[in-house]
Amino acid sequence: MITVDTLRADRLAPYGYRRPSPAFERLAEDSVVFDAAQSTTSWTLPALASLMTSYHASTHGVWTFQSVLDASFDTLAERLAAVGYDTAGVASHVFLGREFGLTQGFTHFDDDLVQQIELSHLAITSDGVTERGVRFIENKAAARDAGVDDTPWFLWLHYFDPHHVYFEHPDFAYGAGDSERYDSEVAFTDRAIGRLLDALERSGSDADTVVVFTSDHGEEFGDHGRAYHGITLYREVLRVPLMLRVPGVEPRRVEGPVSLVDVLPTLLESLGVVHDPDALGGVSLVPQLSGAPVPERAILGELRRTPDDLVEALVTSDWKLVRPLGAREGVELFDRRTDPTETTDVAHRHPGLLRELVDTLEGQVADAHERGKAFGHVPRHVGADMAEALQALGYIEGGVVGGTATEEAEGPQGGEGPEDDDAPR
Repeated sequence: MITVDTLRADRLAPYGYRRPSPAFERLAEDSVVFDAAQSTTSWTLPALASLMTSYHASTHGVWTFQSVLDASFDTLAERLAAVGYDTAGVASHVFLGREFGLTQGFTHFDDDLVQQIELSHLAITSDGVTERGVRFIENKAAARDAGVDDTPWFLWLHYFDPHHVYFEHPDFAYGAGDSERYDSEVAFTDRAIGRLLDALERSGSDADTVVVFTSDHGEEFGDHGRAYHGITLYREVLRVPLMLRVPGVEPRRVEGPVSLVDVLPTLLESLGVVHDPDALGGVSLVPQLSGAPVPERAILGELRRTPDDLVEALVTSDWKLVRPLGAREGVELFDRRTDPTETTDVAHRHPGLLRELVDTLEGQVADAHERGKAFGHVPRHVGADMAEALQALGYIEGGVVGGTATEEAEGPQGGEGPEDDDAPR
């Protein structure tokens, strides 16, 4: 499983972008490509918690910098380890540090590239992630060929470089602006992932290895007047790439919205791992791997990162609803058929539809909350060093890390990206 931080789907050639991304193009040629995959939120920690558990944030409770994924949740790694998989992860983001709970179930977890948060934004780590991933793949192949270990394995690699601060890489010099340097970061990461895919092929393991590629969220470049992420739930931050290369499955494109919470049940079914699908927040996409259309359903997005950033969203095949948390006023509605970039609010034209979508959203949130009652939720203490680093980057204000965002979740002041260009980065 390959995840790339802060990667917009529409900045990749397989999703129509003008600049090449050879590794992702090669992967897309052999994969089922989902054209309308949606994250569950617009910043890393809750999004990856959803990916690894198949639950929305209203269930797993990972809302803020103080959150930790409780040990009562079974992650993808734990589920695979329980049926005999060797599990390994390589992290390059502070939120994949062990204290946030996402490492549950990993026999091997390489967090050497994880640095204090103020340094992680300045580090260039894609080559290091690939190097560690290649080493694991080659070691497993050598042990298999020597007849000493044929244990199935799960490897999760998380790449971080497209996250701000953006750097221009000499081989991909597209320009000096943020958008151009972001493209340079994406191209640099693409090349590193290409080397990983080459190593998988050389190892002889590619024919019986499922490859999953996705992102935690996208990035804003003024699309709705904002920069970075973790502040809104518009298309540029909620839509993510999703490709699944499964042995024996023909490549195809899949239309219709799906969610990151669907990845875990899809993998479990594909791998024949017994589980209770009704207990999960997502649904298996195995029928879509075989060519079935995506059933009509509404995809939930939630953001409660700070007391100032409380947003909910609902995505259907035709419509996108965005509203302040719990509000019946200030609700936006976009027609995805005629307005894919979500620029024209048409809520006033469709009052009946608006009420219907709001009711659907509230029903999904209530269901997610109900599921959460079966699990523990333990807030994490942000120490003085971490608080100081977050403040220096503009993630929190004045060193304050308390503050109640909702009844269920307490959160720091600030966000994963500064809210304007004058804020510290």
